[in-house]
Amino acid sequence: MEPTRGTYDITEVDNFSDLLNALDRVNESDDPAAEVADILMSGHEGVSGYLTFGNNKVAKNTGIFNMNSATDCPNADSTEDDQADTGVCQVPWESCYAHKAENIYPNALKKRRLQEYLWDNIDADTFAEALLNVKSRKRSAFEHLRVSESGDFRHRGDVVKWDRIAQRLGDAINVYTYSASHKIDWSDAEHFTVNQSNGLADYGDRLFSAVPTAEDVPEDAIFCPFEAASQNGVDTDDRPKCGECTACIEPESEQSRDVFITIH
Repeated sequence: MEPTRGTYDITEVDNFSDLLNALDRVNESDDPAAEVADILMSGHEGVSGYLTFGNNKVAKNTGIFNMNSATDCPNADSTEDDQADTGVCQVPWESCYAHKAENIYPNALKKRRLQEYLWDNIDADTFAEALLNVKSRKRSAFEHLRVSESGDFRHRGDVVKWDRIAQRLGDAINVYTYSASHKIDWSDAEHFTVNQSNGLADYGDRLFSAVPTAEDVPEDAIFCPFEAASQNGVDTDDRPKCGECTACIEPESEQSRDVFITIH
């Protein structure tokens, strides 16, 4: 699929009408945050939960919520010589892991587009209360929230909204993200951690970047512990996953350092 950078018709996405029905229940409810929590945990007709926990690189104590898809990412298929309006992705379009998943798994793109619509139609305070509701209902730990495993921040409004959510969550859930949208205004990102995915502007808490080999990691930076363990032959289950490792989750401090991985 070719990148759209957000130009698609949401009404043509499968199960969109089911999401609208779910949002009607939110609007009619005396406890809208609980209804949103149900959507996050269980989804609705034709779609599983919109909030997922853990994968082969992320620990189960970490939730993942996507604001959009890789196909619709505002920085898709961009380079320093051909920049998007929002920024530049350091990953070549043909190598984008999230986009590959949307080509391989038929429901991935649909779900991420529906996530975007849900994101745009729930206010920050209700969304924060819904996340706290999820935390109270889960039997296992919910300590961190990764924003956008696919896609990226589209505009300042996304930054402001996530900052409000993170402020409401306080110490209950740590919110963090990675972004290559260096052209948007990040000055309101005061309550969540931003790992900048390119070095083209001064924003975020640290640089998260890729280098050819582990030997190219600067001395004052960190080589991603998960990848270091992988290169040293450590079994997948024994590698320190995101959420167990908090090098990218902790906010900027005198002790925080840039984090590097190697180009895949």
